[in-house]
Amino acid sequence: MKLGSKARIECIKRIDFGEIDGDGDPHLEKYFLDDNYWDKIINNKAFFVIGKKGTGKSSIYRMIEKQAIEQGHIIKNADFGEFPFHRLLELDDESFSTPNQYQSIWKNLILNMMAQKIAELDIVGNCYFDEIKEYVNTCIGRNIVDLHKEIIRHTVKQNGLINFHGFSFGGENERSITLGNGSNNITQINSTLFDLIINFLMTGSYDKKLIIQFDRLDDNYNQYQKLEQYYNSIISLFKVVYRINQEFRARDIENAKIVIYLRSDIYRELSKRDAESARWDDFKVFINWAIINRSDWENPKLLQMINKRIHASLDSFGIHQSFNEIFDLNGIHLTDDRTNEEVYDLFKYIINRTLHRPRDLVKFCKCIQLEVKNTDLFTFNTIKNAEKTYSDWFLNQEIANEINPVLKNTESLHEMMKLVGSKPFSLTDFHTRYKAVAQILLPAEDLAFYLYSVGIIENIEDFNGQTRFRSSYRNQGKLDRNMKMIIHPAVWKGLNV
Repeated sequence: MKLGSKARIECIKRIDFGEIDGDGDPHLEKYFLDDNYWDKIINNKAFFVIGKKGTGKSSIYRMIEKQAIEQGHIIKNADFGEFPFHRLLELDDESFSTPNQYQSIWKNLILNMMAQKIAELDIVGNCYFDEIKEYVNTCIGRNIVDLHKEIIRHTVKQNGLINFHGFSFGGENERSITLGNGSNNITQINSTLFDLIINFLMTGSYDKKLIIQFDRLDDNYNQYQKLEQYYNSIISLFKVVYRINQEFRARDIENAKIVIYLRSDIYRELSKRDAESARWDDFKVFINWAIINRSDWENPKLLQMINKRIHASLDSFGIHQSFNEIFDLNGIHLTDDRTNEEVYDLFKYIINRTLHRPRDLVKFCKCIQLEVKNTDLFTFNTIKNAEKTYSDWFLNQEIANEINPVLKNTESLHEMMKLVGSKPFSLTDFHTRYKAVAQILLPAEDLAFYLYSVGIIENIEDFNGQTRFRSSYRNQGKLDRNMKMIIHPAVWKGLNV
């Protein structure tokens, strides 16, 4: 059914597009697009969930927890937002060389979390369970909510050794460790506790899964003064998770797993620093929404995602419309600035101004919705004004956050990109513009390859009269130095708002 102007405006106003960050979205389960993640992550051999910022990792993390609870499994989600990383970075184990020096503290943290969840079970006649439960009850307690944060606060480094003192109960300053020989040294605690957990999982008759998930390890990571130590700590974490999970697999333990969620740009940094990271690729799920081939535009996941949000909002009003029906461009003469072609599909127009991420699409739609609410109109100006708001956010918040650890002087970068201009340019042109601005930390060619890797610039070519684009978020490989380049349209618009 074709919508009239007033009906279209009312529909747009009523849609709950949700929040751009799934971490705190209260209505996520109404419109979460499940791509069989439980099977891909929990029932498969995946340990690591990797994706660009804004691709929905936190949403998956939350929905895995929801499904686990519904199925009666044991799960502990550990949110590392506001985690005391500065304290963790002080707990390096000197018996390990860089970048492995944080393995002991991570292993201790994980094993304590697993022990705490195991102790919640009602198991009779298993000596390994009894010892785990006694340790939990006397040393860490069963009601500590943010155990991963408290472990760090109760662990100290003394004379080169790392000691965990347990938590105080009833006014005591510290607890004696009731495990093995009673040592507070985390290397000995880890060894004894890991053996107990392994033996319990191998001998227990409990058939439900035990799942530990870590998310938001990258929260505000670009603000850390000791960035290299941060990378080393994440490398250590990945190695610990890999080895524990592999030990479970080797012993045919299928009901226990640790899962890590991490941004792909940080994951790339890990691979630059540690050769062992190559083995992790076989155990990762890469979250990718990119629309690559022409056939992919027929019903892409991004369109399914936004349509699910629309239907969740409007079906209760008896309105059954899709994105393309509500945002019909009939009568609106919209042109793509890069190709000078008239636009007939607003969804495609929006996606070409994103990094093919749910976050970008939701943000653009919310910007359109705000314009509609403010003007009671859906016109050419509605879309263009929304695009300005979106582009300012895209450049000065999303892109700025990602490049901050590498490029601190964004003013010089913005000045240089304005000199480059909106039209296609060569690598030689890029070098010339680079020389015209204040020094940027990276050499010119390294900068070009880096800007391509984060999506700020793309390759462009004319192929049989058709304009084709190649980008890091849609295609494999690095910048093609022999092709022309062009600034991402949302970046260019953001530079000129």
